[in-house]
Amino acid sequence: MYEPNRQTLKNLVVLPPLLLWLAACSDATSSAPAIGERFPLEALAGASPLNDFSRELQGKALLVNFWATWCEPCRREMPVLQQLSDRLDADRFAVIGVSVDEDTNLALEFLLERGIRFGNLQDSGQPPARQALGILSYPQTFLVAPGGHITARIDGILDPGDASLVAWYSAGSRGSDGPVPGGY
Repeated sequence: MYEPNRQTLKNLVVLPPLLLWLAACSDATSSAPAIGERFPLEALAGASPLNDFSRELQGKALLVNFWATWCEPCRREMPVLQQLSDRLDADRFAVIGVSVDEDTNLALEFLLERGIRFGNLQDSGQPPARQALGILSYPQTFLVAPGGHITARIDGILDPGDASLVAWYSAGSRGSDGPVPGGY
């Protein structure tokens, strides 16, 4: 018959409360804004511009993409985002990239080498925007209607034919939030 030793018993007493505490501290998604809620632009206030970035975003439909140079799907997605940015009316839409790279020069070099011209920020705020938004994987994209409400949150590479992107574009073209869950 198995008899636990003193260390095993100690682990059984200490481990469950420790795991509960760690889970409570690391639950980044609990504060993440949901679809239909306002996108917290203030979360980007501490981010530093990497290129020609205009903070005049009021009344525009926003596509906010979190990316990193070490993320292969992000690297593949950036030219698609640039093409989208080139096609959109700059008076009604803004594509915003937010690099989570720690090395600013690496992010800048990537943007220059790939000809990425849409506005990009370095997530250098305290706390970082990715923490405030509950971002755990990359790329991660928020589609925000002109009224400031999140219409979609996309994990992974953005598909230009995605229905949520089409709805976001339609709402931005009308200058309204369009149908937003939750009655906003």
